[in-house]
Amino acid sequence: MEIAFKQRLLVGASVVLAVVAGREIAHGNFLLAGLLAGFLLLWLAQRITGLATDAFVAGLVLIGYLVGNRGFAQLQVPGLPLLPGELALGVGTLLVGLRATQTKILPVRRSLLDFTLLSWLAFGAIRLRQDFPAHGFLALRDFALLYYAVFFFLAQGWGAQPASRRWLERCLTIGFALTAPVFLAFAQWPEVFVRSFAILGTPLIYVKSDVAGGFMVAGAFWFLGRFLAERRGWWLALTGTNLVGVAFSNSRAALVALAIAGLWLALARDWRRLKLLAGLAVAGLLLVLASGLVGGKPWTLSPAYRLYESALSTVDFEGTQPYHADDLGDKPENNQFRLTWWLAVVDETVAKNPWIGLGFGYDLADQFTRRYYPEGSEEFSARSPHNFPLTVFGRMGAVGLAFLATVLTALALRTWRAGRRAVRGDDDGTAFTLLLGVWAIFTSACFGVVLEGPMGAAVFWTLLGLATAATDEKTEADLRPAGPGPDMPLRTAP
Repeated sequence: MEIAFKQRLLVGASVVLAVVAGREIAHGNFLLAGLLAGFLLLWLAQRITGLATDAFVAGLVLIGYLVGNRGFAQLQVPGLPLLPGELALGVGTLLVGLRATQTKILPVRRSLLDFTLLSWLAFGAIRLRQDFPAHGFLALRDFALLYYAVFFFLAQGWGAQPASRRWLERCLTIGFALTAPVFLAFAQWPEVFVRSFAILGTPLIYVKSDVAGGFMVAGAFWFLGRFLAERRGWWLALTGTNLVGVAFSNSRAALVALAIAGLWLALARDWRRLKLLAGLAVAGLLLVLASGLVGGKPWTLSPAYRLYESALSTVDFEGTQPYHADDLGDKPENNQFRLTWWLAVVDETVAKNPWIGLGFGYDLADQFTRRYYPEGSEEFSARSPHNFPLTVFGRMGAVGLAFLATVLTALALRTWRAGRRAVRGDDDGTAFTLLLGVWAIFTSACFGVVLEGPMGAAVFWTLLGLATAATDEKTEADLRPAGPGPDMPLRTAP
C-alpha cells in the first residue's frame, strides 16, 4: 500500500509539473520546461550508465571546455545567468552534500593542499562579503578566480570512485584528442565555426589561443603517459598531434608551459618520457624545416623561422628585435602591454592595501589604462592583468598570495613524489601525468586570462583533484565509514 501511494504521489506531481510547464511554454517561457527536461535526461543517463550524475555532468563539461573553449564557456541556461561550469559545480556540490549525509564522508583529505584551499576559500568568502555591497555582481564575477577551486574537492571524490574516475579519464581522452585538431581547424576557418556551430546565437566553439595552448601541452603529456602504460602507437600519434598544435599556435605561453613540464621530467629523472618528448620534438622540427625548404617561400616566412621568432619574442622586452614572420610584429608591444599592467597592479595594491588587496569587483585595469592609454581613447573591458598570481595579489593582497604560494608548494611536493613513484614503477604514472598537465595550465595562466574563468579553471582544478585521488590511491571501499550508526559525525577522507 505504501509503494502504491508513493507511485500515485509521483504520478500526481508529474502531471501537475507537466501542466505548469505546458502553461509556461504557451506564454513563451521555456525555463521550467528546460529544467524538467534536463533533470529527466540526467536521470536517464544515471540509470543507463550507472554513473553518479555529478560525475557524468562534469565529464561532459570537461569535453566542452577542452574542445569548445571560449564558445562553450559562454553558453547559458535559458532564462538564467548560469554557465556550464556553474551548472556542474552546483549539481556536484548538491549531490556530494546529499551523499555525505548518507556516507558521513566529505571529499576532503587531511593534507596541506586541502587545508590551504579550504582556508583560502574561507578568506575569499570573507573578502567577498565585504566587497559585494559596493560592487555587486562584479564582485561575484571576480570571485570566480577562487570558487572554481571547489572542483578540486569534487574531483577528489570522483577519483575515489572507480566508475566515475574511469568516466572522467575517458572524457579527458576524448577532449584532449579533439583539442589540437579543432584548434588548427578554427585557426583556418573561424567564420565556419562561428556561423555553423551556434546555439541561440552563441558559437559552440570559439578557441582562445592562450587557454588552448595550455590544454594542448597537457594533452601531449596525457597521451605520452597512455603510450608508456599501454605501448600502443595511436597514443604516440595523439601526443604528436598536440605538439603540432602547440607549434602552430600563436601562444608563447604554451612554449613556456612545455618547457616547465619538461623541466619536471628532468627533476624527477623520468628519462623515458623526456626521451620520447625530445624525439617527437626533433621529428616535428625536421618536418617543419622540410616544409620550409620545399614550400617555395623565403626562409624568413617558413613555419620553422616563425617558431624561432615566436620563442625569441618571449624575452624581447624592449622591442628591438625585427620580425619577419606573420602575426609576430606586435609581440614586443604585447610584452609591454603585460609588463605595464603587472607593474600598475603591484604599485596600486602596495600603495592602497598590500595585505588583503583591493577586493573583488575593484577595477584592476584603471591605473593601467591611465598609463598605457593616456589619451583615454581606448575602450577596455578586460578585468584581469593576464597573470593569475598578480590577479590574486590585486584582489586578495599578500594574504591571498601566501595561500597561493602554499598551494604551489604542496603541488610541487606532490609532483616530485608522484614523479619518483612513476620512475620507480610503484604506480602506473597516472598521478604524475595529471600533475604535469596541471603545471602546464598554470604556466599558461601566468601569461593570460586562464584560471580567472571557467575555461581553464574547471579543467585545472579537476585535473588536480583527480591527481590527488590517484596519488593517495584511495577507492570508495577504502573510504567507507567505520560503522552504520545514523548519528555518526561527518568525517573527512583519511
